[in-house]
Amino acid sequence: MSMKILYLSPYFWPEEIGSAPYSTELAVWLQEQGHALQVVAFRPHYPRIEDFGAWSGGTRDQEVLGKVMISRVPVTARGAGGFKDRLKNDVRFLFGVWWRAMRGKFRDIDVTVAYVPTILTLFAALPVKWLTRSRMVAIVHDIESGLASSLGLASNRLVLSVMRFVERLALNRADHVVVLTEGMKSELQKIGCRRPISVISIWATPAPEVAIHAASPVKLMYSGNFGKKQNLDQLVPLIKRLSDERCSIRVVMQGDGSEKGRLEGLFQDAGISNTEFGPLVPFGELVGSLQSASIHLVPQALNVANYALPSKLFSIMSAGRPFVCIAEPGSPLDLLTQKSGAGLCIPPNEEGRLFEEIVSLAGDIDGLREKGRNGRAYVSSYMNKEAIMQMYHAILLGADSNHS
Repeated sequence: MSMKILYLSPYFWPEEIGSAPYSTELAVWLQEQGHALQVVAFRPHYPRIEDFGAWSGGTRDQEVLGKVMISRVPVTARGAGGFKDRLKNDVRFLFGVWWRAMRGKFRDIDVTVAYVPTILTLFAALPVKWLTRSRMVAIVHDIESGLASSLGLASNRLVLSVMRFVERLALNRADHVVVLTEGMKSELQKIGCRRPISVISIWATPAPEVAIHAASPVKLMYSGNFGKKQNLDQLVPLIKRLSDERCSIRVVMQGDGSEKGRLEGLFQDAGISNTEFGPLVPFGELVGSLQSASIHLVPQALNVANYALPSKLFSIMSAGRPFVCIAEPGSPLDLLTQKSGAGLCIPPNEEGRLFEEIVSLAGDIDGLREKGRNGRAYVSSYMNKEAIMQMYHAILLGADSNHS
């Protein structure tokens, strides 16, 4: 059955971190199954708008990726990642979709896929659902009210109550909701979502194995976005102590984002001498970059574990490298760590234990290799791309089974 799919994904190709690579791969896969896709996305801008100059003037607001039709919505730089700045862009996306709907751009739509790093994507989809009598599937990568509360972006109780009301209203207009973890499912149910919810993991593919060499210096790496969700400030005491007491362990902070410049200043003020900062690595070079490290750091801010999942973790496991994450006991990160055997999970604010565990792991080449193999094995067994794509496909075709 060939379908016409409206695909609302604020973050999309050519962005290479966050939800964009996954939303893009699913869109391309659906088109390869014979479905016709119309994508509405922001002009690429994440994590730095300066990296996407070819799109800034609007000359590429209508373009094609393979046979996937893409229509772009103008966007402004995220700046320091403040709540108000992000909301302005989200409202711009909402009206961009509505404007296209009023002009008759979305005819005979069978199903609308709406990605939720912003809940306003669902409100953007509603007129299309009503006008075309089509189904709407929400794919939730972030729970905004939870993140806003945990990160202090919206500490006012009235604002948080309004956010949760808006989320509940939007989610209960969807025909089906997809989340990444059981924790996210539980949080949506607490908010008041009563629609069918499926838990479907992010997918990954094991990279060709590259051994960790015993003779090579130990390299500890953070790779990805420098944002508030990661709370990278919590790494300063660890890396300062490594610099003072275990300077043979080299640290690489690689990526980009709103917090990077401030974090570099913190490292400089602390007198940290064992660390280098690098740019975001192009997607085609990511595996090699990850495999150049011995251990990866995956920090999360306190109390955000049930509201978002760091996708970088699966790239690390695919590359066959161990990780040390910072997250609460019982959180999705902790449970994944236990199930996979691919790393360690240290609770927040246990700086002494974090230091000791990393030093111990760095001196255990057999342990490093074992955890790396465990990660690749987990990805191979539980994160098969084709199987996960088929789960999404079944939901889009109208099957309301729960994949948790």
